[in-house]
Amino acid sequence: MSEALQVVGCVAATAAVSAAMLSGDRRLRAAGLVAALAIAAALVIGEGWDELEPLRDRTALFVAAILAGAALLGGLATALRRWPWLLPLLLVAALPFRIPIDVDGSDANLLLPLYVVIGGGALAFAADAVRGKGPEPGRIPRLLAGALAAAIVLYAVQASYSEDIGFATRNVGFFLVPFAAMFVLLAQVRWSPRLLAGSLGVLAGESLVFALVGIGQHVVGEIFWNPVLERSNDFHFYFRVNSLFWDPNIYGRYLALAAVLLAALLAWTRDPRRIAVLAAVLAVIFAGLAVSFSQTSLVTLLAGLTVICALRWSLRWTAIALPFAIVAVLAAILVLGGTSAAEDEADEVSSGRSTLIEGGIDLARAEPLIGHGSASFPEAFREQEDVRSNRPAISHTEPVAVAAEQGAVGLVVYLGVLAAAFVTLLAGVRRIAPGLGAPASAVANPAEGGSSATAIARIAVIAAFAALLVHTIGYAGYLTDPLTWALLAIGGALAPPR
Repeated sequence: MSEALQVVGCVAATAAVSAAMLSGDRRLRAAGLVAALAIAAALVIGEGWDELEPLRDRTALFVAAILAGAALLGGLATALRRWPWLLPLLLVAALPFRIPIDVDGSDANLLLPLYVVIGGGALAFAADAVRGKGPEPGRIPRLLAGALAAAIVLYAVQASYSEDIGFATRNVGFFLVPFAAMFVLLAQVRWSPRLLAGSLGVLAGESLVFALVGIGQHVVGEIFWNPVLERSNDFHFYFRVNSLFWDPNIYGRYLALAAVLLAALLAWTRDPRRIAVLAAVLAVIFAGLAVSFSQTSLVTLLAGLTVICALRWSLRWTAIALPFAIVAVLAAILVLGGTSAAEDEADEVSSGRSTLIEGGIDLARAEPLIGHGSASFPEAFREQEDVRSNRPAISHTEPVAVAAEQGAVGLVVYLGVLAAAFVTLLAGVRRIAPGLGAPASAVANPAEGGSSATAIARIAVIAAFAALLVHTIGYAGYLTDPLTWALLAIGGALAPPR
């Protein structure tokens, strides 16, 4: 596939899914979803066409694979039309699962189960929209949808002058477009207390399994999938685990966000038995998080708990205590952050990220207005620093990556997305958060359900999104992480209309 065709496909796919996010018409929204996912699939297939050659040479097997995929999507769409409540549960359940495959000659860990659910959900929604059946979809917050649409369309446009158009195309096809489609599907769900409880139960159950696997890996001294991590463990004082994930930092991020969501529920729970169960689950999750030795994930957990304390009890006292907590955390990182006796400098404690950050800042200074192009950081960094290694050079800090790749224009849009997200998520929160002046009875016992469950869910999503933002500053992966889109979709659906 030519680079010009890749860029056209990226712009077309992001424009179509943006129309789905912004349209109030059910049929236009469905058409945008289907068109965007179809174009994204074409981009992905075009990128991996050479890797499909062994399968393409066997025509019967190739046709059978296509028919099997179509049957899977069709069967899933039929089931989702019959049981619409199943879609959000399946989407939440599929969020963490990544399957390692080869794409364009390089290894990639792709969210294939999530893509299947998104595709089936889009087909089910389109079928209902054409026939005028099914539940009426809920509203999508326009301010947030507009900011997200601007971000992904700009990314596609800026791929046109990128030093790695293929990488940008893969980001659009594998991440931005499917996750934007998931945002539409989740944002228009009518989130009842039972559905919220079911989704949290799915998340907690999976997190518990991941944590137990991680603890088991630490006990036996063996990990899965990742040979790079295995070699790294051979030279470190400690043993990092990755559970069923490839990257221990992504594993840590998932557990940290799950812990924040459960901690928000715990903060309002009064039933001693429920408190004991939640505390036990949180203890296992924290143990699994601890053996990941992900500094960023631990800071992420602290950030989420800080937001919960501010909203549950007192913003003022939380603000007073926060500087002391930050100093303690920084001291712990500086004292304990080294992984060997020689690693006592900032670059070593940060696993080399300070060098990447400095290089990213230099790239931003070289092209301050429009940057070097979407997904260009690895190639531009290697060229600037004259690095010969094939090891990926990723900034690990989202603002730096945006500044280097997209320049001031991209930074403005990035900040606009954050502003729109917090404006949407925080709408009316003063009426339900005791820490902001609401009466203590504003949110009752979660067991009572109703509006109390919705209010606690809103506060939990706010805390989790703030925690995720902290993690992206320390590890990047903002709009390329489905957790971001899921939190924004659910939080936007629960927020009162502006």
